[in-house]
Amino acid sequence: MSADDPQLRSERAFEEIGALKHQVEGLKKDVESLKTESRSWIRTWGVYLGILASVFAVPRAAKEAYDSFYQHPKFSVLTPVPLTLFYDTPHQKVTFSFPVLASNYGNRGGVIVGATAHFEPPPMDATDPQFKFVDETRHTVDIPFPVPVGVSKSVVGSVSFTGNGLMVPGRHRLDVTLIGDDRKPLPMMPMQFCFDITDELIAVISQESQRLLNTPCD
Repeated sequence: MSADDPQLRSERAFEEIGALKHQVEGLKKDVESLKTESRSWIRTWGVYLGILASVFAVPRAAKEAYDSFYQHPKFSVLTPVPLTLFYDTPHQKVTFSFPVLASNYGNRGGVIVGATAHFEPPPMDATDPQFKFVDETRHTVDIPFPVPVGVSKSVVGSVSFTGNGLMVPGRHRLDVTLIGDDRKPLPMMPMQFCFDITDELIAVISQESQRLLNTPCD
């Protein structure tokens, strides 16, 4: 059996975990004794630091065993990002576009299986059919789409809302949530965009797309 054998790594991990627990228990007893005995401050802090070192020094073999048992993607999505607006006045349809740079630092490939959005005011929700994703060559990227391990997936997403009174002057907010293959929101979701709509901006985005670089939500 080689040193790289998964079973051997697992057995070594459990041995190290057991040894770690035994060490911590021994150090706890030392601390209890310090409460009743007169010891120097050097001895006292030495014991405390020993416990902290034991708790935070996770054995490498234990981590490897955990990773071998639990295969999972680990997503990271870049935020904040610019937001682009376009308003189709005749059809009363506003389209928001935003870059998505998703990375996977896990030990298994991941998949983005869906997206949702919430806009207000007026309060409106959007689901997959109202979204569109394209790659850097402007080719359509269908949902679901994969994000392999160690690879950054760069796409541009857009979501559209249709209805009366969408573009009225005032403060507006858009929340976009990407969903992973565990049917849960990705980390750092939702992507949040808060911005002010003015009559001047409405006139501009009715003619051409306008990019907003700074859209923080307080």
